[in-house]
Amino acid sequence: MNLAAITFLYPAMLAAVLVLPIVWLIIRSAPHSPKQIVFPAARLLRGLRTNRRDMQRAPLWQTILRCLILIMLILAAARPVLNRNEFSQNDGAVLIIAENSWSSAANWPDYRAGLHEIINQARLDLRSIYLAQTAPEPAGATITRLPDIIGPVSAHQADRFIDRLHPRPWAPDYPQLSNLIADQQHMANSIGSILWLTDDLDYPGKAELANDLDALAPITILSPKRNSRIAIQSLVRNRTGLGITLTHDRGKLARDIILLARNDQGSVLLRHNVTLAATSDHTDTEILLPGDITNSIQSVGVEGMETAATVFQTGARWQQRKVGVIVSSGDSPVLLSDRYFFLDRAISPYADITYAPLGRLLEDKMDILVAAGPISGLGSQYAALERWVQDGGMLVRFAGDATTEIERDFLPVTLRLGNRDFGGSMSWEKPKHLLNFPDSSPFYGIQIPEEITINRQLLAEPDPDIVAKTWARLTDGTPLITSAPRNTGRVVLFHVTPWADWSNLPMSGLFVEIWQRLLPLASPSDRPEAELQTSLPPQSVLDGFGRAHQPDATILPLRAPLPVPNPRHPPGIYGENGQAVALNLGPFLDNLDSHIRWPGTTALRKITDYDQIDLAALCLLAALMLLVLDGAALIFVHHVSIRRSRRHNALTTILMAVMVGGTSAIMILAAMTGTASAVEIQAAALQPRLAYLKTDVAAIDRLSKSGLAGLTEILRRRSAADLAPADAIDPESDDLSFYPLIYWPLVDGQQPFSAYAQAQINRYLDSGGMILIDSRDQEAEPARLRRLLAGLEIPILDRAPGDHILFRSFYLLDHPYGRFASPLWLDARPDQRLDGVASVLFGGNDWASAWMLDEGRNSENRTDDISPRQREMAWRFGVNLVMYALTGSYKGDQVHLPAILERLAR
Repeated sequence: MNLAAITFLYPAMLAAVLVLPIVWLIIRSAPHSPKQIVFPAARLLRGLRTNRRDMQRAPLWQTILRCLILIMLILAAARPVLNRNEFSQNDGAVLIIAENSWSSAANWPDYRAGLHEIINQARLDLRSIYLAQTAPEPAGATITRLPDIIGPVSAHQADRFIDRLHPRPWAPDYPQLSNLIADQQHMANSIGSILWLTDDLDYPGKAELANDLDALAPITILSPKRNSRIAIQSLVRNRTGLGITLTHDRGKLARDIILLARNDQGSVLLRHNVTLAATSDHTDTEILLPGDITNSIQSVGVEGMETAATVFQTGARWQQRKVGVIVSSGDSPVLLSDRYFFLDRAISPYADITYAPLGRLLEDKMDILVAAGPISGLGSQYAALERWVQDGGMLVRFAGDATTEIERDFLPVTLRLGNRDFGGSMSWEKPKHLLNFPDSSPFYGIQIPEEITINRQLLAEPDPDIVAKTWARLTDGTPLITSAPRNTGRVVLFHVTPWADWSNLPMSGLFVEIWQRLLPLASPSDRPEAELQTSLPPQSVLDGFGRAHQPDATILPLRAPLPVPNPRHPPGIYGENGQAVALNLGPFLDNLDSHIRWPGTTALRKITDYDQIDLAALCLLAALMLLVLDGAALIFVHHVSIRRSRRHNALTTILMAVMVGGTSAIMILAAMTGTASAVEIQAAALQPRLAYLKTDVAAIDRLSKSGLAGLTEILRRRSAADLAPADAIDPESDDLSFYPLIYWPLVDGQQPFSAYAQAQINRYLDSGGMILIDSRDQEAEPARLRRLLAGLEIPILDRAPGDHILFRSFYLLDHPYGRFASPLWLDARPDQRLDGVASVLFGGNDWASAWMLDEGRNSENRTDDISPRQREMAWRFGVNLVMYALTGSYKGDQVHLPAILERLAR
């Protein structure tokens, strides 16, 4: 131990050491207690001489022992502290500004450690605390604002707040924080120091806030030891794979990172090493990949840096579609290259384009078919084309040349005969321009260049639904691009040709942007009609660490153009099927190498790994132990004289028992840090057992207890899992970390959990725990679960496939059998850090009723609607569930696959 790291909060108390010599003399000069002699008979006094009792000094060991006790008490009064962190020496309250925007996630353990160090110092100094955050949060129906400044609070209350603090996946709002602090005049008059946990990244309003705070009180900046900022700014496809652009801060030396590409199940498809140059804040890299693997990529991240900025999601627009251009069998390659030059340039970077007759394209199962003018070969392939469109295909048509008329089949609107000509020698009208795309169009939000002109167009009949079918129109209101659904497919018509004779649209960048929006719409849809959604609801969003979870009610649908990520639109996936759009944080981050200039009086410090330790309690404990030792020694020394009296002996025994027992009780109470029973915690830790969440509904709790008791007994009879009796737990007060599986029955009118209980459950799931949520009423829709469990970090759920490991972990099953037969929902993307094991399972099969044994089914819990066969299958599913919770993905080993297939074949 480095004694230089010990600091005394009250050093004046050490002056009491000066009285030690006086105490030494007093103890040494004190006589022993008189020797007790039973008065003998008078005859025994004959011949005895008178003895004078002399003063005797106390033994040396006793003197040293009692001086040590006094020294320990003096040291405790001086309040020694190990690793004292002198963040501030001014009187008054402490204002803590906790950075919790996107940039804090990479160093969040350091920030948490720094916050606890500050709170420990405030606890030792008996100072009150104010807490402020930098990231805004949703407020009301549509607005966002910074959370109110908390305080003044004690150190204990501040600790509870820190445990609930998490980084947010959006930018900080320093101007609003400055206004919020300015409005707290009572706080400004009471604070004596400001401690700001942040890095040196410059953000709008950050320097101004620092200057304002510098005039208020001394500022100390606590920054993490590792100050590395990285964001994935763009991810694009090319003909050979993909290209990635990273933005980052400049370092003193080049550094290497690893990019991880994952699929929709969270499995790693690719690991790619990238070297970040020290002389630049941008790094571009190319990765060679086959098209099918590139199509499977759902996200790209940076290994070891879990932030929303280092995760780039792809969305539906990422997947490359197969586009077939319908041509005649006799068309030459030269003719095709000249005729479809602009079309090929617009589509080929983003899709796999093929030129072939209609029959061959239908056989190759294209996603999109493109036809210019009349559809070649339609007569023999009419039924096949109709079936292809009805099953989800997209047919895109263009006008032909001026001498041909396109057939009236496979059109979204009714066309008039002939063409409409602008600016010709026989026309008085000038070429037309485009209006802004309507909000019902998939092209909404694209900027239209002024130089786009239309000289000729196919004119549509003014049908009653022509407005709903129009995606783009000219300045006179006539349609330019129309579309109509056909079952799950769609037909789209460009009222101009794909070459530059009717307009300059195919030559422009607008034509490329239109195709970028058009290609993703070719994804199959499970809706009755392929209607478009211009308001895209959130499907999954990212937290500050870049982990996907289901959105809550505070997140609003997304509309084009894409906004900067904010509390109402965090990074994530919005929309469904082909319209799914990925909103990423990285494209909105730039200049990560900018450094803020702090005021000259600002103190800059790094967050250390050494926490403050109050040694006063250890000194008191040492003094108590020495005092007990001193008493025991006195009792031992005088035991011979005292034992002659039974009464004295009994009294001594009682006093020793009281002293030892009281000392033990004091030591045990001092060692306890919570209200949980040590015996119960030890039992739960030494022997595995199941648990169920108490609902405060007596009948449901008895049902859960009986069901888990039956499942525990079945496990003991049929497997090597010898579990202890199940426990009833409450996340408000109990530790959940000892239970491999928790059964959670939902009840009507369930009260929401407190913030502490939510943090307990979220921590349990994040550390590898598993919860089976049972609605008990066959209603097993994840949307209902989101409503009931708002505030919990429930992952994205999907229906469990029939070949999931859960269904073959012990028995070979194909369904989550219970009292009912509804499906089971579980993690769609299990955390690979937890070996890919699902943490949340949700269903409505009333498993507790089906798991009870005959001796556990009383009149109240009786469920006579379960057949013996159904109960047997429910027991088997319960055994599989517990084995899955205990062994994880063990049965996913391909070694067992041949045996499983052989048994299934029988």
